[in-house]
Amino acid sequence: MLRKELSKILKTLSTIRLLFIFFVCAACSSQTSVKVAPVISKTNFQLKDKAGVFQLNRESGPISKTKGIYAVKRTIKDGSNKILERSVVISKLGSLKGKLSVLRPEKSEYEVWFDAKEYSTKTQIDLKSKSLIVSLNSPEEQWRGTQSIPFPNNSPIFCYFSQIIECALATGFIHKAINNGSGAMNFQIIWEGYPYIQQQYIGLPDEVFSNAVLNFDGENANGLRRFSLNINSSNQIIFYQLTKTDEIKAIYWPAQGLSIGDQGTE
Repeated sequence: MLRKELSKILKTLSTIRLLFIFFVCAACSSQTSVKVAPVISKTNFQLKDKAGVFQLNRESGPISKTKGIYAVKRTIKDGSNKILERSVVISKLGSLKGKLSVLRPEKSEYEVWFDAKEYSTKTQIDLKSKSLIVSLNSPEEQWRGTQSIPFPNNSPIFCYFSQIIECALATGFIHKAINNGSGAMNFQIIWEGYPYIQQQYIGLPDEVFSNAVLNFDGENANGLRRFSLNINSSNQIIFYQLTKTDEIKAIYWPAQGLSIGDQGTE
């Protein structure tokens, strides 16, 4: 009788042990393979710079949840509701070596109007040549045609300029830095507005790729999470303020006299 009871106890302990190992392994597996989806938002901002006050409409979210494709659309209008600038960047949720979740840039379109004349640029990732294909169209001959620009080798993470926060969310950096109280993410900016954005903002390097660092700067009295973007090649610093739901509340670019404030989220 004692042997039977002892046998039952041993079998129960063995089952518990196996279940424990299963749950531990499952937890470890989910930590390495989990993909952090970027926040979905549609926000109206007020943009102020040295040229005046404008309206910035920004949309962020999935084009296809099943394929993990995410986009950010931006439109800047003046007081008469005339479009001055618009862009869309598209990236795909993936991973580096099956561990680090990332948003992989795929393509972009950017349009801007200077003196009522349209200037546009498109980018497309070419995986075979490991380069960025940039197609330019404008009234000026110097900004026409297509060029292939090789990707730099000094960083595995690339983010479109207007998608930096979503990009950092996808890697898990935003939440990890907040939980730890500090943190920095090194990556390469892809300027989807190249070369026209360099004509608008003083001091930006004349390049489509820029090495950058995103730092967590703590939380302010209003509970907003502060991050600073350091563009290494130009000493430009851009400040972001995020809500507790990971949405952009404000952006400040002191060197350009630019500020963007939340005017309402849908």
